[in-house]
Parts: sequence; C-alpha cells; structure tokens
Amino acid sequence: MLNHRSKLFRAFILALLMPLMSVAYGQEAETWRLNLKDADIRAFVTQVADITGYSFVVDPRVKGKVTVLSSAPMNKDEIYDLFLAVLQVHGFTAIPGEEVIKVVQQVDAKQSAESLERFTEVPSEQLITRVIQIDNANALELVPILRPLVAKYGHLAGVAAANALIVSDHSSNIQRIEQIVRELDSPSKYEVEVIQLEEAWVGDMVELLQELAPAELGQGGGDNAARKYSVTADERSNRLILRGDETFRDKMRELIRKLDQPSATGGTTKVIRLSHADAENLTEILKGVMGEVVKESSGGSGGAGGSAGSGRNTNFSVFADEGLNALVVRGEPSMMQEAEMIVKALDVRRAQVMIEAAIVEISDELGQDLGVQLALGDESGESTPVAGTNFNNVGRSLGDVLGAILSDSVIAPATGGITIGAGQRNENGVSWGVLLQALSTSAAANLLSTPSIITLDNQESEIIVGQNVPFRTGQSTVTGDGTTNPFTTIERRDIGLTLKVTPTISADGLVRLVVEQTTENIGDSVESASDIITNKREIKTTVLADDGETIVLGGLTTDDLQVNKSKVPLLGDIPVLGRLFSSESERRVKRNLLVFLRPTIMLGKADAIAATDEKFQSLWEINLGVRKKLGLPDPERPPTKDSLFRPQSD
Repeated sequence: MLNHRSKLFRAFILALLMPLMSVAYGQEAETWRLNLKDADIRAFVTQVADITGYSFVVDPRVKGKVTVLSSAPMNKDEIYDLFLAVLQVHGFTAIPGEEVIKVVQQVDAKQSAESLERFTEVPSEQLITRVIQIDNANALELVPILRPLVAKYGHLAGVAAANALIVSDHSSNIQRIEQIVRELDSPSKYEVEVIQLEEAWVGDMVELLQELAPAELGQGGGDNAARKYSVTADERSNRLILRGDETFRDKMRELIRKLDQPSATGGTTKVIRLSHADAENLTEILKGVMGEVVKESSGGSGGAGGSAGSGRNTNFSVFADEGLNALVVRGEPSMMQEAEMIVKALDVRRAQVMIEAAIVEISDELGQDLGVQLALGDESGESTPVAGTNFNNVGRSLGDVLGAILSDSVIAPATGGITIGAGQRNENGVSWGVLLQALSTSAAANLLSTPSIITLDNQESEIIVGQNVPFRTGQSTVTGDGTTNPFTTIERRDIGLTLKVTPTISADGLVRLVVEQTTENIGDSVESASDIITNKREIKTTVLADDGETIVLGGLTTDDLQVNKSKVPLLGDIPVLGRLFSSESERRVKRNLLVFLRPTIMLGKADAIAATDEKFQSLWEINLGVRKKLGLPDPERPPTKDSLFRPQSD
C-alpha cells in the first residue's frame, strides 16, 4: 500500500513539472533541458535520479526551493554537474559512494569518504580530497597563502614530515590550487660559493656567522631558514661553503671579509690531558706530522715549531708533561684543531692480549753396559810386569782393579747394575783379578711448562722462569812477579724458561705474534769441560692466529742411538769366549719437544676480569689439592681476589 502511494506521489510531481520541462531527443545521444522555478529540492533530486540513473540518499536537513534555467540541451553528465552546482549554491553537496550518493550539508562533506569509480571523468563541482606533493618550497609556508582560496566548508593542511598539502574542495577549485602550487614550487635560484679563509679558523667563523645572522642560518628563523641558507665548514682546507641566493651570499661575504683578520696573539695555547696514550711518544708523532703540515703550507720550508711564509704565521709547538701525562700545544687555530683531531684518534684504550704457552718435553733414555776386566801381575822380580784388559766404557777401569789388588782392598761396584769380581795373590808374588760388570740404566721425563702473560697490543712482553746460574769467566792464581794473588771472575745468567712475545691485533680480530721462546737447562758435566754445560732449545718466529686459537710453533724430535764397543784384537773375536776380552756400551735417547701458543684478545674491562677469575680459580683448585695432601681442612669459604693482597692467618 505504501509503495503504491509513493508511485502515485511520484507521478503527481512529474505531472506538475512536465509543463515546465521539455525533453529533446537527438539522433545520436539523449539530451535534456531543465527549467525549474521554486521547485522543492527533494523533487529536483528525484528528477536528477531519473535522468542519471543514480541512487540518492538525502539528509533530512536538506530542504528548500531551487530555480534552474537551462536553454541548451545537456547530456547525463552535464545534468549531474549542473545538479552539483545547484546543491553548492544552496549549501549542500553530493558525496558518491560505492552504491548510493549521499546528499548532505557542505559542512559535513569533508568528514565523508568519496568513491569516484562510477565517473569516467570527475565532475568539476564534485567535492573531493587531494594530496599535493611539494618538491622545493616549504608546504607549511604555502598553507596561509592558499587558505583564502579554499571554500569555508573545505579543508587545507600541511604535513611537515612529507612536505605535502592535503586539500578538500571542489574538483575545479583543487585544479586551480594545483596550478598555483606548481608556479610557487619552482626551484629557488640558490647557488653554492666557496670562500677561502686566510687568517681565521672555519670552526670559529661558522659560530660567529650563526650568531650574527640567526634568521638566515636557523638560529631564530625556524627550519625553513636552515633549509634555504647554510654555511658549512671545510676544516680540511680551512674553507667556508655558502649556500643561498645572491643577497644572502653578499651579506655573508661582507661579514667574512671583516672577520677574517690576523689574530692579535699569534696563536693559542691548550693543555690536552691524555687518558691512554703516552705523552712523550705522542709528542714525537705530533712534531713529525705537524712539521710536514707546516712544510706544505710554506711551500717546502719551515718545520714543527717554526714559521712559514706567505705573510701567515704557521708556528706550532708541542711539549710533553710526563708527570701529568699531558700535552701542551701552542699554534694557530687551524693547526690546533688538526692536532686535537690526531690526539683524539690516538688517545684510545688499547686492547690487551693474554698469551698462554705450553712447552711439552718428553724424553726416554735407555742404557746397557757389559764388560769384563782382566788383570795379572808379578811382584817377585825387580820390576812388576802387568798384563790385563782396560775398557773405560763400562764400569770400573783396569786402574781401579790393580789399585784394589795392590792395596788388598775391596773394589767398589759400579752404580746401576751388578759387579762380580775375583782375584788372588799367592806366595810367589803372582796376582790376578777378574771383574765382570753388567749395567742397565733407564730414565724417563715428562716436562710441561705453561707460562702465560698479558700485554698491551703491539707491546713487547717477556716472562722468565728459572735460575740465575754463575758461570766462571776468568781465574788467576799467580801474578807476574810470582806472588800468590788468586781470584776468580764469574758472570750470572738466567737459565730456565724465557718467553718473549709482541702481539699485534688486526682490524678483523687476527693476532700477529712475534715470538721468541727459549728453554735452557743445565746438562750433565763432561770431564773435559771446566765449567757448566747447558742444553738450549730456542724458537724465533712470526705467526698469525685467530682469537682463542691454539697453534703449534714448532717441535723437535730426536732419536739418538750410541753403541760403543771395545775388545782385545783376535781374542775378542772368538765366539762366546770372546766376551771375556770385550766390553760393549749402548745408549738410546728419545726426546720430543713441542711448543703451543694461544692468544686471547681482551678488548675491554669485562674480558680482563673474566681472564683473572679463570686464573684465580685454577690457583684455588691447586691450593685445595695441596691442603688435601697435607691433611688440612678446607677453608670455610673460598677467598676472593682481593684477599691475595691481605695478610692471611692460619
């Protein structure tokens, strides 16, 4: 029933409007003429809906009378554009959606999203929202310029981060605003100019210019001033780089000309306290480097602490205060600035390297001796003829045997085996003796030394563990005139383990090691030698190792076999019986020596503390083991590292 009444009402309205509207049909496209006078706006919306085929939703607040006069025929798109113009005149607008078009008040339009997909070409009176990107100008500066051009019910805002404008207005008006923006957003005629300073230092000059021209250089003019104008210091060549228009550059050039004057004092003095570097070493570096700078600036003359030509004072001097570990630097500002940059780059905390070495030596020595000594003597005659065998490579010699016979004493057996002897002295003075000796020796040793040392990067370090042994260098018992004045001169030398290392850390964490490792001990004495004999093993090398990597520096493996055989000619060659006339000694010595090294880089305090804790824990475990062997109870609590420096009581 309600639907039927709506149709009747619609037919009635059309009947009233029909006399005022004439419809013309073209041969190619359908056109309309609209002529309305004081027609209800809702009826006008209904008529446009019939012509365009669009569905409309009308806000209840949309009310009023409209008058439309059209003399020329219009197509469907032109009718809709006319419809938007009529709505705009009466304070309304149409917001297209995906399904329907909403007719609302203009003040509410900017809060609704539009969908323009239904139009092949956006109507000129359609209310839309656009983002306009600004390339050269400042978007925030354009907002007050363009705001009067935007309708009261429209919207205009600038986005500083994106340097863009957001505009909500009719399509035709937005096109006009875009045209204005394109004309205003043209690249500024800014140029870059480089000015060489002769006397002043660029760092100080920039600060002065910022104080004298705060509006242009951003100290009081906002971000835009900093964007348009700039003064940059080129410290390497003591030049100023100006960026701006001609007026700005003329102003800056005049200020720079007045400020670039010689210093009244001829230089400044500054004390630089060092945190890590050595003042004396750094002084030598600065004298060498800054001397070259002075030479370059003077065309090859002058030096550190001297002056150069061209009418410009280039004096530079530096002194080291070793007590405070500080530098006293004097010179002109440009050279002072360069000196401070060098000091800052060199005065850094140096990395440390903990170097752990393991020297392993395993030796095995075997010896076998077998010999027979025979002696026969006759004391009845005027002389004492003697016959016998004398082999000095095994046990007791013939002299020992004869001495025991003549003294009628017991010969002492040789050490390290068995000795069997027999002899007789008869009434006729004929004496004889036989001595059988069989010796066997065995010795094994396993020496493990693990020295460790911490040193700075690129700093030589040395550790010595051993004895200070005296060596005789001279002796005299009688002077030239025959008087007795004995004296002996000696020289003491360290004998033991010596490790000397110089580490260098590369940028990629590789450690270069210059190593000198020496192992020296006192050897067995030799009868022909009149002084101490030492055995020495030494390695000098340069190696590369990664952080925490264990590498072998070198090794020495020896296998020494010595066979010493003595015999009586002919008699010693008799099978079996010949053993009574021979002596044989055999020595076999095997020795294996290896040296291992492991560097650990310690870049900061935490690495040093961790290494100290690890070594202290090892010391504590050794202490517990010793107390356990001695039967002492364990401490109630483990000590800390600080307790090593306090006296301990039992």
